[in-house]
Amino acid sequence: MDNQLRNLRVPINIGVVRRFSVALIPVCIVLSSCNHAINLSKNDPFEPLNRSIFKFNDALDQAVVRPTAVTYKNSVPDPIRSGVTNVLKWLQGPTIITNDIMQGDLKQAQSDTMRFFMNTTSFGLIDAAADFDMKYRKEDFGQTLGLYGVPAGPYIMLPFLGPSNVRDAVGRIVDHFLNPFSYIGSLNARLPYTASKNLMTAVNFRAANFDQIDDLRSSSLDAYAKVRTIYSQQRQAAINNGRVPVNLSEKGSEELFDDHLTFTQDKKIADLAPPAQKKNTEPK
Repeated sequence: MDNQLRNLRVPINIGVVRRFSVALIPVCIVLSSCNHAINLSKNDPFEPLNRSIFKFNDALDQAVVRPTAVTYKNSVPDPIRSGVTNVLKWLQGPTIITNDIMQGDLKQAQSDTMRFFMNTTSFGLIDAAADFDMKYRKEDFGQTLGLYGVPAGPYIMLPFLGPSNVRDAVGRIVDHFLNPFSYIGSLNARLPYTASKNLMTAVNFRAANFDQIDDLRSSSLDAYAKVRTIYSQQRQAAINNGRVPVNLSEKGSEELFDDHLTFTQDKKIADLAPPAQKKNTEPK
């Protein structure tokens, strides 16, 4: 059965790739113009405002998210929490596949498509695809824009959502509309669904990285600056695609803030080719 799955081919419509590539053009132009319009000698021109939002997010974490994560971690068995993590990853499947196609990575798109449909049999609760070496690899529109050379733009701290930049903030919005799960149910039902999914995502992430986040808060002289550095490095590593999953409990706080699954570079990719070339230098 393993060989049959590996030999399975999922047809990819090249016309879809072309249409998405054309759709990228106006977004790239807008973000590039924004990048040149702002003095980026310092990539955090909105730092005073960002720090205020960071304090708000931190207060919210201490008052709501952290206590909820404590209860969730202590009262919910590990297998159920693993199932929740699997479902949250499964819900991202269509968006990941679409970004694979837009990046021109059709081989990864086939793998992610097979992974999505295989795990659909359990509505994502069981990661059956992992047994066939089809591992989760997150792709988003922010990474796609970065691959095509769109600059990150200024660093921004989003209320409730945390660290980002102009490019990734646009990417969040696009990813939402790319995902067919965003259109399930009536308009009145979609907002509660999105809110509950985001809340579960935050609580699940906080519980999974509980000690590391607490350590970052307590040991950093400037937690805001630390988070900013971690986020920027993680996003660049994600765009480079030269990464392997790491365990936060082994690597510590430097690998936080990449939507549940964090990555580290398996070699010094920064010394190699530009991002658009790095995707093509991966082993086949």
